[in-house]
Amino acid sequence: MTVINQQLILIIPLLILSLTVVIMMLSIGLKRNHRFYDFIVFAGLSLALFSLYFVEQVEAGDVTALLRIDRYSIFYTSLVILSSLSACIFSYPWITQYPKNREEFYLLIMLSTLGGVVLVSANHFSSLFIGIELLSLPLVGLVGYAVNIGCSLEATLKYAILSIASSAFLLFGIALVYAHTGSLGFEELIYLQSNSLSSEALIIVGFSLMIVGFGFKLSLVPFHLWTPDVYQGAPSSVGTFLASASKIAVFSVLMRLFIYTSIKNFECIYSALSILAVASMLFGNLMALRQKNIKRILGYSSIAHFGYLLITLIAVRYSELSLEAAAVYLASYLFSTLGVFGVVSLMLNTKNDFSEALSSYRGLFWRNPVLAIALTITMFSLAGIPMTFGFIGKFYLISLGVYAHLWAVTIAMVLGSAIGLYYYLRIIISLYLAPSKSLKYLSPQHHSELQLTNITVVLFAMLSIIFGIYPQPIIGLAQLIRL
Repeated sequence: MTVINQQLILIIPLLILSLTVVIMMLSIGLKRNHRFYDFIVFAGLSLALFSLYFVEQVEAGDVTALLRIDRYSIFYTSLVILSSLSACIFSYPWITQYPKNREEFYLLIMLSTLGGVVLVSANHFSSLFIGIELLSLPLVGLVGYAVNIGCSLEATLKYAILSIASSAFLLFGIALVYAHTGSLGFEELIYLQSNSLSSEALIIVGFSLMIVGFGFKLSLVPFHLWTPDVYQGAPSSVGTFLASASKIAVFSVLMRLFIYTSIKNFECIYSALSILAVASMLFGNLMALRQKNIKRILGYSSIAHFGYLLITLIAVRYSELSLEAAAVYLASYLFSTLGVFGVVSLMLNTKNDFSEALSSYRGLFWRNPVLAIALTITMFSLAGIPMTFGFIGKFYLISLGVYAHLWAVTIAMVLGSAIGLYYYLRIIISLYLAPSKSLKYLSPQHHSELQLTNITVVLFAMLSIIFGIYPQPIIGLAQLIRL
């Protein structure tokens, strides 16, 4: 096989996603048909996901200096595409009732997915910045798509302003590192040496500014202020994409950056990460205790979860188990998050936002036992209860922290998980109480449109249980990841 043929096979998912975007852009200009574009998006994402099988058969390699396609990028690309597929499925019942233009919603989802796939494979600061902007800019439109509903406009402004600020920090950090090294490739920075105190300071400041930029994207404390407001103001399906595909793509490239570059040589960077991790774990869980809106609870919960995940970055210089632990935890987080947001999407009523209040979930089991059980399982998984996949993920992180002697962050994770257990159980218990008279049903006329969403939610709940009992398939995939 020639090098050109190999590179073409390696970028098949990118080509499929790009072709889908082009077809949609041209078709929307000719004729609007919501169901047709829904099918195009579903087919494009499914083909891109299926094509990863053929990519895996080819030896890992670089596609120019910008992209590195290996088992690491294949694994996280599959998670990003799966998140996008789920977001589109959850969007369909809502977008069908949306009175204005609907087709651009799917186009923005596809553009953001394309940015996430580029970001996962980035091996160069140029592709990193292109990917992160292509991922983030369509999200501004998606967050404010229902601009006349609730606080969508406020959420859009907050996300747009803070996204621009984080990009500025990231770009300035890249510029400082480039000023010292004269290189933008990740692998070319792995043997970076500082010849003077001023040079070392320049590199440390550059990497620190980049971490600030990533901190905004991952909503780590104290860069988290946009998260609960954006989760609350955005449509539920967009919140699904934000909590899963967006953060998974950003974290995957951050892990690659840590492993490939000399950033792991600086002790002060790891001290700062430890502080961010402890603050995110404790603050995210403590703030979630006070919330009465389920979307805000999920927003603060995501802050805590990515605080937990920072353990894998801090321990990356001590153990190769970091890659495996991060992969298992992100897979468990993905299944749980998609299951919870799927239920929230099903409960959504476009005429009012009562379904976002915790009180509206009271007695759900007596109205819809399937949804209540699915929400219970996925909440248990997020909490890390044994017999769920979330427990396997947290066990990996705690084991990694103990092995690397990261006692402060490990203790903070155990304490944060204990605090988080309270608000997860508060939601779960309310599902089985006597139903509230104000709880409404999903409209019967939308029943056929909600069938696929119901099936998807049940599927993720089942996967959370199956992989909690028998996690070997995911662990086997995670063990194959190498950088």
